[in-house]
Amino acid sequence: MQTFSSMQRNRNDIYFLKNAMFVILIVSYQVIASLFQSIPPLIGLFFAYVVILNYEKERNYKDFTHHWYQSIAYLFLAEQVHGFELFSVAITFGIFYYFVFDYLLTSLKFRNLLLVILVCVGYIGTFLVSNLISYMKNSPKLELSYEYGFYILVESAIAFLLFRGRIL
Repeated sequence: MQTFSSMQRNRNDIYFLKNAMFVILIVSYQVIASLFQSIPPLIGLFFAYVVILNYEKERNYKDFTHHWYQSIAYLFLAEQVHGFELFSVAITFGIFYYFVFDYLLTSLKFRNLLLVILVCVGYIGTFLVSNLISYMKNSPKLELSYEYGFYILVESAIAFLLFRGRIL
């Protein structure tokens, strides 16, 4: 009993365990999503989350946290597992965030619609950039199917529940 009381329990242990569990959960989900097509890969949701994190970073003058890096790693993993070209999400993010997001932020007053737009851009933009890269490489292109619409609907509802009020 004496040995257990001398052990130090601090937040670093909890922080490590939470991050490890998150990574295991996300990788497991990605494996399941790659096996079953009816499960959305959450590309649009994580794209919206990355845009929101970048917006909060610029608004509050803070550095990126581990959430940013985990989300980016998940997006790169998901785009590879689901057949998109490498870095198509990063190119979509760069084009959208630095050329379109500020305009949408100032012109749209209904912020929940902005969340739906973020999820749509996460899928449609990545799809278009991936097909553009495939075209330049003369490799087969992805087909636009009804699954993307289903994924957008499901992930828009999840984004509405999770991120409502994060973009002011």
